[in-house]
Amino acid sequence: MNKFQYLLVFLLVFNSCEDAIEDRTPSFQANLNGIQFWEANSFSIITDSNGTRITGNNMLGTISIHFPLLQVGTNNMGSSEIAVGIFQDSIYYSTMYDGISSIAHLSDGEITIDEYNSVENTISGTFNFDAYNETGEYNLNISEGVFYRLPISVGSGN
Repeated sequence: MNKFQYLLVFLLVFNSCEDAIEDRTPSFQANLNGIQFWEANSFSIITDSNGTRITGNNMLGTISIHFPLLQVGTNNMGSSEIAVGIFQDSIYYSTMYDGISSIAHLSDGEITIDEYNSVENTISGTFNFDAYNETGEYNLNISEGVFYRLPISVGSGN
């Protein structure tokens, strides 16, 4: 193949990846343990006096992210942080739990709100986290998480 053909193949591959999220608006998706693609069939964002909760689910499980303020910026997740990442399938994983072993395995992660559109009442951003089950024996990695133009509901939290 000559250089032009390599360039053409390269552009086609990256062009097909580029519009994947924008073709599905709104969208909520991530990778589970770096190998399993997860995309929400249904989702909700509720904001109230307790903070904001983004929840999405499909046949593989449910991702839920809780953070204190609905504003552009980054919130860290972990056992000593206010923001929390959760995944539940047959096991409940949370960034509130840490792993157990001879070497400390701490849960961690972050959620970044890139856009808060108060006119359309939507948010977009990214997230990732490492979570453990309650005993710290099992862990799950959520990577390359993206939520795009998700509509926000206002709750009446306690």
